Amino acid sequence: MIGLSRPTLAILNEDHPKVKNIESKQETDELINFLVTILNIKVSSKEEELQLDKQMILIFDLIKTKFGSLTIPEIKEAFKMYVAKEFSEIKVFRMLDCISVGEVLNAYKDFRNESLRIYDSKKKKILEALPEVSEIQKNEIRERFLKSIFSELTEKSFSSNAWHLFSKLEEDGKLPMSLQEKKTLYFQQLRIYEIEEKADIRGKHGINAKAFLRDLNNQITGKGTVGSVVNKCRSITASNYLKNHIQDYEIFKTAIG
Repeated sequence: MIGLSRPTLAILNEDHPKVKNIESKQETDELINFLVTILNIKVSSKEEELQLDKQMILIFDLIKTKFGSLTIPEIKEAFKMYVAKEFSEIKVFRMLDCISVGEVLNAYKDFRNESLRIYDSKKKKILEALPEVSEIQKNEIRERFLKSIFSELTEKSFSSNAWHLFSKLEEDGKLPMSLQEKKTLYFQQLRIYEIEEKADIRGKHGINAKAFLRDLNNQITGKGTVGSVVNKCRSITASNYLKNHIQDYEIFKTAIG
């Protein structure tokens, strides 16, 4: 939002689907597995495993019906804060039941709401003050955006924002890549992302990095793709095409179409 940088807690809430709207069993199973893993819950018999499975069904029903406005990244963040003892009013136990989940998520909501109170107030004022954008203004915004990409490509032959142009360029047949080429590029960038994220996690969390590294591994090895990595690949592909058309700005715009 113009004039207002978003706090991390706002990004976790605003940039992901709400739990109540998620239908993917893979995503919900991954969340439950994360909760079990971060609390290091172990089972020593088939009976205990069955009891845990029953408990997980109740827990997810509680999350979806009573905390459905939260997102999966928010729930993960809540339990990371819990094990890091950032909720001083809650004693940390290596257990997972509806009562403990309710306590953690309520504590997180209170913390988030208080943390974002000033941000939400400013955002509301900005939204109320924003005039309706005219077609002329939309064209001006797009022109500034294209000029920023042109400038980046001219300086370093790459623009991290070029992914915004990828879909149009691909639809117009300007990015002829086979499925195998796309997969190869994705896994190359995924490896780079993994190395960078691991270094960042270890630098930030030190000896407490284990749970965060598990979360990263689950994200990388899951069946879905990592959104930021997909966008990086799209920026690389679009940049590789567009950097051949930066003789001047008009040629660049013609190349986009």
